[in-house]
Amino acid sequence: ATSASLASFLALSEEEAAAKFGKGRGDASEASPASKAKSAGTTKKKKNKRKKLTLKKILDGSGLDQTPPEKANWTNVQVGPSFAPEKKYSDLSGFEAPYTCPKTKLRYATTHEFQQLRALTDEVVQARLALRRANFVFK
Repeated sequence: ATSASLASFLALSEEEAAAKFGKGRGDASEASPASKAKSAGTTKKKKNKRKKLTLKKILDGSGLDQTPPEKANWTNVQVGPSFAPEKKYSDLSGFEAPYTCPKTKLRYATTHEFQQLRALTDEVVQARLALRRANFVFK
């Protein structure tokens, strides 16, 4: 009953598959004893050896020395400034900082850093802002 239901799902019968693709989809139990003994012997797998590519080989093969200097390539492209907004980093940890302290104008990434910012003295805050070249004077 299962082979009949399985046959309804198959697009090709075993015979059609053998004729079309050259080999049947037989199980290992259907293999002859001679083929089993042959496959049980020592067989070595071929290893695909990759050629080692060095930077010198890549550059030699790229043909950069044959291109005219006025033609744009990956070594001489000059582009304008990015349209993406400049990333802001924490003044304490260096991680990306989505937050700015309203009192000191220092940037921070976590609530733990915010607690540390509140404990800093005005001189330390001014020094941190000077590192970032931010001109902010406390009143």
